[in-house]
Formats: sequence, C-alpha cells, structure tokens
Amino acid sequence: MFKGAYTALVTPFKDGNVDYEALHTLVDWQIDESIDGLVACGSTGEAFFLSHEEQKKVIQTVVKATNKRVPVIAGTSSMTLKETLELTQQAESIGVDGLMIVTPPYVKPTQEALYEYFKAIHNKTSTPLILYDNPGRSCRNLEDTTVLALAKLPRIQCLKDATGDLTRPSALLEHLPADFTLLSGEDATAPAYFAQGGVGVVSVSSNVAPNLVATQWKAWCEKDLERLSEIRTLLNPLHRAMFVDSNPAPAKYVLSQFGYCTPEVRQPLTPTTQSAQKIIDDAIQQAGLKHLYTGHLEAASHG
Repeated sequence: MFKGAYTALVTPFKDGNVDYEALHTLVDWQIDESIDGLVACGSTGEAFFLSHEEQKKVIQTVVKATNKRVPVIAGTSSMTLKETLELTQQAESIGVDGLMIVTPPYVKPTQEALYEYFKAIHNKTSTPLILYDNPGRSCRNLEDTTVLALAKLPRIQCLKDATGDLTRPSALLEHLPADFTLLSGEDATAPAYFAQGGVGVVSVSSNVAPNLVATQWKAWCEKDLERLSEIRTLLNPLHRAMFVDSNPAPAKYVLSQFGYCTPEVRQPLTPTTQSAQKIIDDAIQQAGLKHLYTGHLEAASHG
C-alpha cells in the first residue's frame, strides 16, 4: 500500500511556537516538487517535543494542506501504550492515510512485549499501521520473526526499516504477505534497499531536496540506472550533511536559507554550529540546490 518517496517533514517553529503557516507552505512546495507522500510528527518532526494539542494541529495542517494530493502518514509514538493510543486515535480522527509507530524508546521491551504492544494498537484502530524499526533511536529492534507475526494482522501493512541491514528486505519478502511493503528509513542506502525489494524511502534529505529524492525513486521504477546513479552521487554528500548535527537541525538550517522557515529547534537540541553549516553549504552546492532555488530566495527576500 505504501510506496514511493516520502518526506519525514520537519515541524517549523517561530519564537518557540509551531509555525503552521510555514508548515502549510512547506507541504505545498513538497507536492509541487513531486514528492509521493508526507510523514508528519516523526522523529524529524520533533514529535517527542510537541504537546498533544500541537501534534493534533500539525497533523490537521498537513492533512488540510495536502488535500488528498498525496498520502499522509502520522507518527504517533510514545513510551507508554496508553499515550501512544491517545496520539494514534487522535491522528486517526483527523483522517490520515497511515499511522507510523516506532518501538518505544529507552524501556527496551522484549520481542513478545513488542508484539503485544503493536497488536493492542492494531486492535483499537482502523487505519493502516506502519511499523517503524529504528534501534539507533529506540535501543530495541523489531526482529524479523516479530515483523512476520505482526504482518499477519490485517491492518499492519508496512515496515519502515532504519536498521541499515541490506540483507533484510529480501529475507523478509520470502515470507511476508504480497501486499505488505518495505520502506527504507536510511537515505544513504535507499537505492540498495530498492534493489533488495524495498519499494520506497522515508527521507530526511527530501525536506530540502524533494525533487531529487522523488526522481531517484522514479529512476529506479523506470529501470533508468544511469539516472539513478547520477542522482545518488548528487545526494550522497547531502545525506551525510543532514546528520552532521542532530536531526533536524541541518534540514531546518537549509530551509531557513531557502526562506521557508526559521532554523529553530527545541531543546535539548540546538541549531547547527558554524562548522556544520560549512559542511551543509558545501553539500547543498554539490547537489545543485543553491542554483535551483536562487530565484525563490530572491522572491522571498522581496515578499
């Protein structure tokens, strides 16, 4: 069900508050740049720093701005089942197309506990669910046997895989239902993930390079490996630059340079350092984005 290039959207802030106007503008730009779908309130969206009311308004803004032009997935993760259910049911009531939930951070549940956790969410919702496996953030992975068991539940339909294990997709696909999809959660290895059976990516880099990330996926679908290789080369420095400081500070720095939002992040995160900005600027130059968006910058400065 879920495939293509999705952007894990940043949440813009202004003077400490969510900038919903900027968020709406970002959504329009992403869709104009041919992105296939959007993820609101993921880790790149600083979801764990948002109140429940802010999360509700962010998701409402994205759904309204999208106006069904592309699918919208909402991240609804928390540490406890109770709070995750509250956030999940809140997002479901807004009318999102999918609900993405990561393994609870810090608490390190067993695989049996993770199965029961996701099953409980499944049984109390009616919207398709995306499992999110990101042990780098949560300190607990979803083992393949757990993914396969959860995939038997009818509304668990996708895995966002941020493990970086490129042997995993083909191994899982031997046993998964035909309609269950695998999305890469790692920009740098996404093309290799496609080759192993993945059908898309949830991207951080597409916050600032949506057309390049979307075109890379399209090139794969069209079997244009030369074009895919060209774009991969353009994007590789950018993928590294997006994590030279803690995500999403680098993406917000670039978007502030493009005139779309401020570089604000919420503590304990801090904006990018000067040394990081140099690395990011070089990556933007290598990707050709300064040239592409010069006109927008000039228009923004006069608007």
